[in-house]
Amino acid sequence: MNLSLRRLLMRSGKLLALLLCCAQGWAPAAPLVSNLPFDLAWDGAAAAVEPSKPARAVQVAPAVAPTTVSRPPAVPVASSAPSAPVAPVASSAPVPVTPARPASAAVKPSLSVPAPSVEIKSADLPKASPAADSAAPVLAAGTAAIGAGDVLQVTVFGQPDMSAEVSVTEGGEVTLPLIGLIRLAGLTSSDVEKLVARRLREREFLLNPEVSVTVRQNRSQVVSVLGEVVKPGRYPIQGRFTVLDLLATAGGLTPKADTVAFLLRKGDGSASGAGAGTDPAQRIRIPIRLDRVNTPDRSSLDLVLSNDDMVYVGQQKFFYILGEVRRPGSYPMEPDLNVMRALSISGGVTERGSMNRINIHRQADAPNGRELAPRLTDSVMEGDVIYVKERIF
Repeated sequence: MNLSLRRLLMRSGKLLALLLCCAQGWAPAAPLVSNLPFDLAWDGAAAAVEPSKPARAVQVAPAVAPTTVSRPPAVPVASSAPSAPVAPVASSAPVPVTPARPASAAVKPSLSVPAPSVEIKSADLPKASPAADSAAPVLAAGTAAIGAGDVLQVTVFGQPDMSAEVSVTEGGEVTLPLIGLIRLAGLTSSDVEKLVARRLREREFLLNPEVSVTVRQNRSQVVSVLGEVVKPGRYPIQGRFTVLDLLATAGGLTPKADTVAFLLRKGDGSASGAGAGTDPAQRIRIPIRLDRVNTPDRSSLDLVLSNDDMVYVGQQKFFYILGEVRRPGSYPMEPDLNVMRALSISGGVTERGSMNRINIHRQADAPNGRELAPRLTDSVMEGDVIYVKERIF
């Protein structure tokens, strides 16, 4: 009962306020348009219509062009409470309408800061040293560079008149058709192909030349092998050329070949180890174990050779054993050979021999040699003569 009476009084108050506004010549204020589907401040019971005040006349300067503002369409707001009918009100004064700007349409001003222009002067750029410009190109291991005396076959595909077989002069230069004199010393075959193609393209002979360079005879990159090999001599480097490849090219080893060979290489001042020095003419001595062909540890045999390397295979070294042993004679040297191993190679000591009466005659220590009374763990050197004496009792 109280609720119905309260609603009746509220409707009567709204109607009375509306009639009072019409009597005084006021118009109801235009409803504000909100982006939300409902008004958060409206509670459904205390809503009231606020009358709008009469608009004042605004004088517009003649210099400013009048601006016509279109009013956006009103968005109907759904309401659960009943609304009172509103009668049309005539007003002689124009009502200025300020369109409400949606919150989503707010655009933040973008500040564009121009990037500072930096002027780079040629004096600020790093200059290449003349030594770096004149240095020879660094080649990978196993890559043979073209040198004096090499014979090259230069082929331009589809252009037989531009192809030629040329020989590199002592100055490292060749003469090609239409291109003329170019310097090739220190370059590889792939570098020469790019150089010839670029020259043909720059001089507008061909738009997209395809060039192939093949080394017919390699006379500038050679290695030598000496000593106990079947065919000692000088051999050209063909691609990746290792120590084992050189020995196979030379026909293999002779029966007198030692088990240790040596690679003699010119020093460049950066090598380390035995025989290394700062003098480029000094040879670095690198030992190579030839008895490890079938073993996994064959890194020395797989060393890549470079120009002017030399491999020397010496004659096999022997030691001698005689006296009270089962098989006296001469035997080839072995790595890390000692007296006990030398006795086992000769078949061991006989029943008349004594393990405590062993002498070694060593010629390497003195011009006339000297006698030693070794222990079983002492090392045996090349040329040693081991004598096992007879037992006293």
